[in-house]
Amino acid sequence: MNVLIVSRLYPRPTDPVLGVFVEEEARALARHCNLRVVSPTPWFPPVKLSPRWYDYSQLPLREVRQGIEVYRPRTMVLPRNLLFPLLGLSFYLTLRRLVREIEGEFPIDLVHAHTAYPDGLAAAKLGKALGRPTVLTLHGGDVTLYFRSYFGRKLGLSAITNADRVIAVSNSLRSKVVEEDGAFAGKITVIPNGVDVSRFVPLPRSEAQSKLDLSDRTSRVLYVGGITKSKGLDYLLMAFKTLMASTQGPIELVLVGDGDYEQPARLLARRLGLADDVFFAGKRPNAEIPLWMNASDLVVLPSLSEGFGVVLVEAMACGKPVVATACGGPEDIVTSHTGILVPPADEKALAQALLDVLKDGDRFAPAVIRQHAVDNYAYEGIAARILDLYAEVRQG
Repeated sequence: MNVLIVSRLYPRPTDPVLGVFVEEEARALARHCNLRVVSPTPWFPPVKLSPRWYDYSQLPLREVRQGIEVYRPRTMVLPRNLLFPLLGLSFYLTLRRLVREIEGEFPIDLVHAHTAYPDGLAAAKLGKALGRPTVLTLHGGDVTLYFRSYFGRKLGLSAITNADRVIAVSNSLRSKVVEEDGAFAGKITVIPNGVDVSRFVPLPRSEAQSKLDLSDRTSRVLYVGGITKSKGLDYLLMAFKTLMASTQGPIELVLVGDGDYEQPARLLARRLGLADDVFFAGKRPNAEIPLWMNASDLVVLPSLSEGFGVVLVEAMACGKPVVATACGGPEDIVTSHTGILVPPADEKALAQALLDVLKDGDRFAPAVIRQHAVDNYAYEGIAARILDLYAEVRQG
């Protein structure tokens, strides 16, 4: 079976962390089927007017990543989502042009797109044109953010309607598009994101700390993700202030990631008197994330809204307990044996949960946490479920 994956969220040389969860799933699927990836890339002339847009012009049109052929055809995209309603059409025309070029060497049996718009809509149109089935995966932001606008909702729902089957990465995401947006429940299956349990593994804390050159005499709370307002970092910083007053001995909060909210977060940390206790580690290579997790006592995800929360299953695969907000996806992930859920935007409840995990570490057995991740989120199991869905779709 020849599967074409469509995703603009796919790692690239200039951003190796972007959409890494899509790449890891693709690698797991590629062990069982012939698979290629097309990641439409904004066209930009090779002039250094803007570092970000110039980087697009330098990306290879075709490359092999992790053993998978990846195409990066140029497509027309305007800054700041200008002409957003036409983006799906632009992506579709780009896909059609590429397929004409490769169909002789790679006849497509099935198209699988990630995110509803523009990828999903373009892929659904491509599937109809080729007479091939289309599978669409909803990840969260493509619904919770894009569906807030008229065109985003209309075009996203069109992708869901025209795809043959839809995967939602969490029950809350499925409920949202069915109960609030009117999508047909019968075509939507919940299959979570996975984790590479051969890479995210428990390590001795001293070893991880040594490799990262971190102190071994400090309790450590870790956040990994975008430094954005929607991640609830204001509430995390206020909760950490409360936590510091309730604990004895040194403790630090580490924020791994980058984003447009870093400066406001730094300002709030200083205003709270936490400048020396909060470490902004910046964006780190994906291969380094297991070390940060193993060097910490727990991982926290204080999001205001979350389609899934892959960082939680990564932490659990390392045997680490988690504290997260009940904001969508985490409700599927966190159990009483793996961590604590609290309401979003509640710094008092968040502080208490962090304190409870730090004080009662024996309650969360690393081996139990690790096994839960392996049993439910290892990529081999996730890939098997997706392959079963592929077979159902192809049989009609």
